[in-house]
Amino acid sequence: MDTKEVFQLIDNLVFRQTGKHLDTLQLGILKNVFNGQKYAKIAEDYNCSEGHARDKAYELWRILSDVLGEELNKSNIRAAIERFIIANNINNLVNSEKIDNVNFCSKPSKNSEIDDFETVETENSLIKEKLIEAKLETVPRLIQLGLTTEQIAQALDLELELILDYLKK
Repeated sequence: MDTKEVFQLIDNLVFRQTGKHLDTLQLGILKNVFNGQKYAKIAEDYNCSEGHARDKAYELWRILSDVLGEELNKSNIRAAIERFIIANNINNLVNSEKIDNVNFCSKPSKNSEIDDFETVETENSLIKEKLIEAKLETVPRLIQLGLTTEQIAQALDLELELILDYLKK
C-alpha cells in the first residue's frame, strides 16, 4: 500500500464516520506531518498562518482519534496509521482464509453431523493458527516502529509469552 492509498483510506474512514471528507489543508497537514514537516513549513506551503495550521491540525487529530480509536497527535500519527494498516492487512488475510476454507475445504459428508462438526473444528483451528502466525510475522515491524513487547501483545491480542518465544527464534 503506497502513501497515496494510505491517505485515501484515512479520508474514506473519516467520511464513513463523519459524513465529510478531509479538506485540502487537513490532507496537507496529514501528508506533511507524516513526512516530518513542521507546522510553519506547512502554513507557508498552504498560504495560511502557522496558528491556523495548528488549529486545523488540532481538529484533524481529534477527528482521527475518534476514527482510529486512540489518542492521536503530531508525534504519534505515523505509528498509529501504520498499526492500523497492519491490523487491517491481518484481518483481510484471516477473512480471505475463512472464505477459502469454507469454499474449498468443506466437503459434504455422507455420515453424520459428527463428521461435519469435526471438519468445522479442524478448519477453525487452522484459521486460528494462521491468524496467530500472521500476527507474529508483524512483531519485528512493530518493534521497529518503537512498540514494546507489552504494547505489541496488547495491540495484537496475543499472550506476551508467545511474542517473547517468537523473538527468541
